Amino acid sequence: MIRERFGRLLVRQRWAALAVLLAITALAGLGIGQRLQQGAPVDFTPQAIFIDSGPMIQRLREIEQTFGREDNDLLLLLDGPALATDGGEQALRALHAAMEADPAVTEVSSLLDTPLVRAEDGLLLVEPALEGREMADALAAAASDPYLSGLMVSRDQQTTALRVRVDPSLVQVAELSPVIHRLTDAAHAVALPEGLALRATGVPFVRTEVVDMMIADEFFFIPITALMFAITICLLFRRLLLGLGPLVAVLGAVVWSMGALLAAGTVLNILSILVPVLVLVIGVADGIHLVGRYREELSTDGDPEAAMGRTIRHMTVACFLTTFTTAAGFASLLVADTRVIRDFGTHSAVAVMITFFGVMVILPVWLAFVPTSRVGAPPTERPGVEQRFFSGIDALVARRPVAVLLACLALTAVAGGIGSNVRPNSSILELYPKNHPTFDAIKRTETQLSGVVPIFIHVEATEGDLLEPDRLAKMAELEAALHEWELIRWSTSLSGTVQRIHTALTGEETLPTSREAVAQELLVAEMSGELPLGQVTNEAHTQSRILALCADAGGREFVKMHADIEARAAEIFAGDSLRIDVTGDGLIASLGVQNLIGDLLASVGLVFLVILAVMGAMLRDVKLAFLSALPNLAPLLFTLAALHVMGADLQTSNIVSFTVAIGLAVDDTIHFLVRYRQERDAGRPHKDAIRRTFLGAGHAIILTSLLLVAGFGLLATSNLTTTRHFGILSSVTMVAAVLADLFLLPALLNLAVRDE
Repeated sequence: MIRERFGRLLVRQRWAALAVLLAITALAGLGIGQRLQQGAPVDFTPQAIFIDSGPMIQRLREIEQTFGREDNDLLLLLDGPALATDGGEQALRALHAAMEADPAVTEVSSLLDTPLVRAEDGLLLVEPALEGREMADALAAAASDPYLSGLMVSRDQQTTALRVRVDPSLVQVAELSPVIHRLTDAAHAVALPEGLALRATGVPFVRTEVVDMMIADEFFFIPITALMFAITICLLFRRLLLGLGPLVAVLGAVVWSMGALLAAGTVLNILSILVPVLVLVIGVADGIHLVGRYREELSTDGDPEAAMGRTIRHMTVACFLTTFTTAAGFASLLVADTRVIRDFGTHSAVAVMITFFGVMVILPVWLAFVPTSRVGAPPTERPGVEQRFFSGIDALVARRPVAVLLACLALTAVAGGIGSNVRPNSSILELYPKNHPTFDAIKRTETQLSGVVPIFIHVEATEGDLLEPDRLAKMAELEAALHEWELIRWSTSLSGTVQRIHTALTGEETLPTSREAVAQELLVAEMSGELPLGQVTNEAHTQSRILALCADAGGREFVKMHADIEARAAEIFAGDSLRIDVTGDGLIASLGVQNLIGDLLASVGLVFLVILAVMGAMLRDVKLAFLSALPNLAPLLFTLAALHVMGADLQTSNIVSFTVAIGLAVDDTIHFLVRYRQERDAGRPHKDAIRRTFLGAGHAIILTSLLLVAGFGLLATSNLTTTRHFGILSSVTMVAAVLADLFLLPALLNLAVRDE
């Protein structure tokens, strides 16, 4: 066979093969180095996590053409009792000047330039809050102003904000990150008086910090995982050179896969940054199975060339199936509506397939240089605890298959019942643990100021303009209704701005009674100083918006609020020729996470069909293919139950774990069934085939599963919630999968298969 001849060739021409492999690895490494010189090939755009296409996104982008985006502000919070002192004012002025001095900053808003509106001697004055006032008086004036209170100053006057707008052309994090680091370094270099603290947050800050955390994770987890694998595999194989083989092969394959991805211009995201670690953890499993089979084949005749030929012939199908099904699990994410998840699926599928070819070539060449005297005997020839363990499981499942099956089904049903309470949700805070400084800064922004999640109610007139008093009154009614929701902490609108001006001029807390009066008072305000009218209306006053800032309460609350606001807006503006859009990245993100559930179900169903079809074709046995379905469905339910036990919601950061879990869980099933099929094809009766499968494949199944659990378990120590959740859920999946393959699958086989 071609596979056997290829295995023999690698051993016979090992020096030539080694030279070729080193050349390929050097080229891949050179490509990675050149790409890294252009900046970190990693980006994190919050909007793209949830949904990046469709009519809602398109409409939001159209609205942003008029009003701009609200996601490019670095937010600096000065907080503490010393804020009202001269030292607090000096710190604020120093921070404002430091931020304005940076060429990448387009605007800085603070009490130094944010306008108060008041009347004096019949004249309208629009002036900065700190102009002509002591700091304590400025804080008090701002806290009593309906526009500044909650936006720039907390109601208790203990916190003030600087909103630093960064150049919107800085889109990629490689361009944005140096600016944010420079700004935060400059901010923290400002001397603060005792009793005053500085905190940083905002979308560009979160983007930069999350990418920094991702890269730090990679530099930490890859070497730690590699070291742990090296020690563990060497101890379990009891041979240094044999144990290092799978690790060397998969590390080389990681370089190949990342070199190919980066050479193609790939930009990694918040999920696909996990690809190198995933490839390392997943790829080592096939390497272990390959080494185990080589040692078994070598023990029969002691001929390395012949043993490698038989190993490649026997293992290629099983290893390809495990790799293909894992890649199919990743590729099934291509049905998602969100680019981040689609990209993660593509990057992972490509990397896993490249890793398969890398391991299947690099490892045989490595083993070709290992002296036969250092390979050792296979477990079947080393009676001991391990053999007694597998023999015990085999005896239990053979004697009581019905009891084992019912016990497994009962546990799976319990897991499904526990997991049924998990619901979808999404939030910015899902990225951070609760003890992280940024988590604290966002929470403080929500409790002391206005919140961090913007929503917009965009009003567009199809006839006339929006300065008509009745339309302004309706807009004011809707804005007032918004504050019935506890999530909304602050809002501004055209109607609110007009009333603010009218009240300052007349003392009446109402709107002007005619369109002419509205236009006249707006003109007076524009002549008196700069008001942020562009924030709420266009020049022709045919478009306007109510801008609200909300607490990050999670997607479920936002979905409900979105529907309620739409209904209230339709009721208030009924019969008027206006177009009303309730939108914003926060709302669209919340709606998008609901779509992820459909994506998940579609991808799970798709990958199950693909796996069943491929396994049926490769095993040439439809019955075996269908028997494999239940042991690979059970781990998904245990993973869902783990989410409930963790107290976590079904979020973007963990939803992909389920499609990934299918691809990983099926690997041990494939190795078990392929080995069982081979034993049956060799003419052995069913019970003997099961026993030899336990003793032959069981060792590698246990070893690879332990390593996968340990590898994913390391990810659970990450400070980044996305990585931590992925590690925990994947570890649970692997534990459930190995138990299903050692108990549930053999029980099904014993009940379904009878010797003729």
